[in-house]
Amino acid sequence: MNNLLKKSQKAFKEGGFKLFFQRAKDFLHEKTSPFFNHAYFIFSKSRILKKIKDFQTNNINEVWNFINNQLHGLIKPMQIKEEFTELLKIFVEKQPKIILEIGTANGGTLFSFCKLAPDNAILISVDLPKGKFGGGYPDWKIPLYQAFKKENQQLYLLREDSHNIETLNKVKNILNGRNIDFLFIDGDHTYEGVKKDFEMYSPLVNKGGVIAFHDILKHPIEIGCEVDKLWNEIKKEFQYKEIINDKNQNWAGIGVITI
Repeated sequence: MNNLLKKSQKAFKEGGFKLFFQRAKDFLHEKTSPFFNHAYFIFSKSRILKKIKDFQTNNINEVWNFINNQLHGLIKPMQIKEEFTELLKIFVEKQPKIILEIGTANGGTLFSFCKLAPDNAILISVDLPKGKFGGGYPDWKIPLYQAFKKENQQLYLLREDSHNIETLNKVKNILNGRNIDFLFIDGDHTYEGVKKDFEMYSPLVNKGGVIAFHDILKHPIEIGCEVDKLWNEIKKEFQYKEIINDKNQNWAGIGVITI
């Protein structure tokens, strides 16, 4: 409470009532948004699902603007625009038929992949309930996420630990002998965690397929993100590209390798 009071006093001194109320609004949104998102979805479910299903475009910027401006935070990419839209250019160019995403969280990236993938694509999401790094979307979001897919797409939502052999086997069963064209790794951000995801799922990727890692920049140590360690170990073994908006931003950054 004392810390909150100090922050309030500082905001008032720096910017008067305007900054004080803006900081208060941001604080309340952070603390209450899960509740209001759920309430918003319950009372507007049919309209929201229709809006999502009806939204069809091949334009990357239109996809980005939709998930950031049209649904009041219900779906949100935990990404930097300049980085993620650059990744989506690679995605659209590759036109992947089979996509695996490890770490779905607020659904912004999954939404983008569904809308920009071919009409007959197969998409698999693996997300750990109560995952430390933003994972664990609630049950009520399942129909919301299922609405992302186009009519002839297949979307599988596995609310599982990607490191379990049972989860790997479920993915293999869905693939049914096929290989992945695009793998997005954004789950467990510890060194051992991201390494395990890479080692378990990269053998399923097609030759010429793409693996993308989020958060390859060095983060503050207290965050516990160590993706940069693995990225710097493996990148030179492949044709690779780094998508970084600002090397001093202390988070994010996307690394892309071609198998």
